[in-house]
Amino acid sequence: MTTNFESYLLGLYNNKKQAQSSPTLYSQVFISWSKSEDGFYHSKQWYRCDGEDNPYRQGHHKLVEVSDTEVIMENYSSDFTRREACDMIFTYDGQAWHGTLIGDGCIVRGNAKVTSEIHLTKDGLDSRDIGYDVETGEKVFGGTDMYRFQRGRLAQR
Repeated sequence: MTTNFESYLLGLYNNKKQAQSSPTLYSQVFISWSKSEDGFYHSKQWYRCDGEDNPYRQGHHKLVEVSDTEVIMENYSSDFTRREACDMIFTYDGQAWHGTLIGDGCIVRGNAKVTSEIHLTKDGLDSRDIGYDVETGEKVFGGTDMYRFQRGRLAQR
């Protein structure tokens, strides 16, 4: 079974256009998705001002194809520790891949339960992550609007 998921996912993305149009609402962010020879995918996110060598998030992932229109992206930390509660399921509607966390137990940054949503098109990636304090339920990071990334090249920084 072979899906077209990889062709939608791999590449470098940035939200330069969004950040320049609303600089007080959006930081300029880059996202890189690549595939290594061992079959794992590597994701890395960094702020433009910090540079690629100082990512604020990175991880490893493994793709499990369920059907031609459904895949699961298994989540691993930087040291390859499995983070099953942070796996995402993506479904294809003929135009784009739409992903959400499989469950509601993904804990990040120590004590924040995260909700995550990603939409992959041929031209870009839209995403939203919101973290809530596990004890109080109070929002600790993220916004209500999607970050909108366009597929690009590193040279476009």
